[in-house]
Amino acid sequence: MHRRAIVSCLIVLGALLPLTTDAGAQPKPGGGPRPKKGSEIYVIMKARLYEVDDAFYKRLAKAKWRSRADLEELEGQPQKPAPGAESLFTLLEKQKLLLTGKEINIDPGKDGVLVTSSKAVNCLPTPDQLRQGQKGPQTIREGVSLRAQVHLSADRRFVRVKFMEKSLEIEGVENIDVVVDDKGTEAVGEILFPKEANLSQVRYIPDGGTFLLPLQYRPRAARDKDRWLVVKVEPRIYIEAEEKELRGSVPNNPIKTAGVQRPRQ
Repeated sequence: MHRRAIVSCLIVLGALLPLTTDAGAQPKPGGGPRPKKGSEIYVIMKARLYEVDDAFYKRLAKAKWRSRADLEELEGQPQKPAPGAESLFTLLEKQKLLLTGKEINIDPGKDGVLVTSSKAVNCLPTPDQLRQGQKGPQTIREGVSLRAQVHLSADRRFVRVKFMEKSLEIEGVENIDVVVDDKGTEAVGEILFPKEANLSQVRYIPDGGTFLLPLQYRPRAARDKDRWLVVKVEPRIYIEAEEKELRGSVPNNPIKTAGVQRPRQ
């Protein structure tokens, strides 16, 4: 029923960093969509999108990948940054928070959207639209979205997360003169040249841990300032049986259930 207290350190893309933990009980489901009725075990996910400086991003991106076995071997071994160096979690507090995603609940084997950052870009109609008499602008959403698919380890101490990043950016626009009627009337249309990218990667995260994920997508405004995007992810495994036990009424014979509590996460 109860899960062991997990590691006090987290591998962020393989680098050993202090693990942010919550010593209390797991939170109740938040404002995110609740899984289908009858789900007794699911993952509560929360994500925050940051804009970080080049030094922070490069340090995070250079981190070495490590397996779950590596994480288990390091369990209980407090890790400290190199002498004179602050941890990335400490440095993250000095970076720019762009948005906080809604807390969502995801069933094992399912996926959900963690964060989306995009803007609508309006352009002139395409040549084909003009030829069909459509004069309204064409609209495309430029930006990035991050989805997460979750699976639980058999001992329910780790969440195996498949991160799926999808982005779209308009690289250029070409203006085209189009004849729109039999009289030779011309109008200007626009052809867009979008760059689309899809990237997926899988990581193990301890239940109740905090994970930093550098994004591949880099908006034009961030490039101009030599900055990057990083997502802070916090997964919690919610087990209804344990929650019911915590919420249960005072037992008739308290001696039999004394000391029952959720282990620290």
